[in-house]
Amino acid sequence: MSMVEEIYRRARQLPTDKAVEVLNFIGYLETTLNRQPVILKQHRTVSEWLKPIHVEHWDDNIDLSREAMYGDDGR
Repeated sequence: MSMVEEIYRRARQLPTDKAVEVLNFIGYLETTLNRQPVILKQHRTVSEWLKPIHVEHWDDNIDLSREAMYGDDGR
């Protein structure tokens, strides 16, 4: 018995809702056949990330307090 015949034989025995799931899965497999595998890139450093927007230096020791950012105490 060929693989196709075995799939057909087993799918015929399934309840309709499960057969629909099998059909959906086959459709999913068909859509993934032509996709290229995703190759995960290594995480870029902050300086590499900022390079396209022409930021030459990034100071990681930025004071994010309100006083430092706005020159006041928030009142």
